[in-house]
Amino acid sequence: MNPSRKRIGITLVLSLGMLVCGIASATTVMSFDEMQHQPAELVDNYYNGGCSSSYSGSGITCGGPNYGVVWSSALAGGAPNGLWGNVANEPSGPNVMGFLDANSAIMNVAAGFDTGFSFYYAAPNTAGSITVYDGLNDSGNILATLFLPINGGNCDGFAQTYSCWSPIGVTFAGIAKSVNFGGVADFIVFDNVTIGSNTPGGGNGNNVSEPATLGMFGLGMLLIGLFAGVRRRVS
Repeated sequence: MNPSRKRIGITLVLSLGMLVCGIASATTVMSFDEMQHQPAELVDNYYNGGCSSSYSGSGITCGGPNYGVVWSSALAGGAPNGLWGNVANEPSGPNVMGFLDANSAIMNVAAGFDTGFSFYYAAPNTAGSITVYDGLNDSGNILATLFLPINGGNCDGFAQTYSCWSPIGVTFAGIAKSVNFGGVADFIVFDNVTIGSNTPGGGNGNNVSEPATLGMFGLGMLLIGLFAGVRRRVS
């Protein structure tokens, strides 16, 4: 083969490998566990590299991870001393997300996200719903909806009401920019909110690779390995 064609092929393989690896790291999980103010605090700009309500305007230097996500009417709190002291068995602790002053919380992602959306929820007494929009602040077209049925309480030997957690997710076509978490205020809580996947990920507020994306990451590394082998033969 012509050496120049070989170099073009090598470049394409390397580019594809890097692209696949990049896709594998696109899933982001928000567990709210880093937010420790008691009994609860508004999430606000915490996941946009900014402040939660506890420190906004206080003059204290603050800044959560910059995922480009802004929350409205969303409260982070947990057990045993937090706002939702009757929470247990959560996918990651100690905090969960809920809302008190309105019957919904809104998650805005200005840059948008695709592929899917997922989370865990506990709804012992009243059902909830999720609506995904392609515009900010519940605007534009509806890309997906989820009904969240009552899933009971006092699970797995825990006496706490909010201890039955159900994973749920949805895929959609298009680019989502906002999600409405609906339900009766103070009667439904969420954990490990995940953007970029229809399967909720692990906790601690970190980017994680889901099982499917781990496979894609492996494919990317294989392609890069092939590049290295071909390059040695060309040289």
